[in-house]
Amino acid sequence: MTQEAALRDDRLATRDERLRRSASAVQHDINNAMMVLASNLEMLARHLPEGPPRRQLDRAREAARRLDEVMRGFLDALRRPGGELVRIAPALAVSQALALLRVALGGRARIELAPTEAVAEVLLDRAALDAALLALVQDMALAPGSVIGLVVQEADGAVALAVTLPEGVALPESARAALALAGALAGALAAGPVLSWPIATGTTPSP
Repeated sequence: MTQEAALRDDRLATRDERLRRSASAVQHDINNAMMVLASNLEMLARHLPEGPPRRQLDRAREAARRLDEVMRGFLDALRRPGGELVRIAPALAVSQALALLRVALGGRARIELAPTEAVAEVLLDRAALDAALLALVQDMALAPGSVIGLVVQEADGAVALAVTLPEGVALPESARAALALAGALAGALAAGPVLSWPIATGTTPSP
């Protein structure tokens, strides 16, 4: 690597770190704005009878809810430093990434996390998990209406994220490598097994 390239990488790393450090302040400001928006929409709803204006207001409230969910997901992911292990239930970690993943899919497909029974917490590098899941949804060629199914499983003392792809869709090597890296960076369960990421390709899950 040349000195110029190294300097550019250092500047990018510094920028990324400053963006990460600013994420909490940005989220606080957004929270305040969303609170004002939500409270005023709620007050308006109390004075509007049923009819077209009320339906328009309800659509505005739903849009505000989605905006809040997406911004929280994005900023939450942005402020997580890489290489930091935290103890968390895997299903919770995946569910908190769903809003960002759905935006990354751009409406061409759906990603759904199946309900699961309580699974033991693991020491997890959430930044690596975010990168793996983003690679999964960004790098695949998906037909409109496709569904990606996710389920957290625990078997023989190990925790795994099973991914069901639409029929005929292959897992890109970039996504496979990212998933493997996320598994390699994960910590152990209390009993010792390592978090793994089996990939199951098959028929499209039921909506």
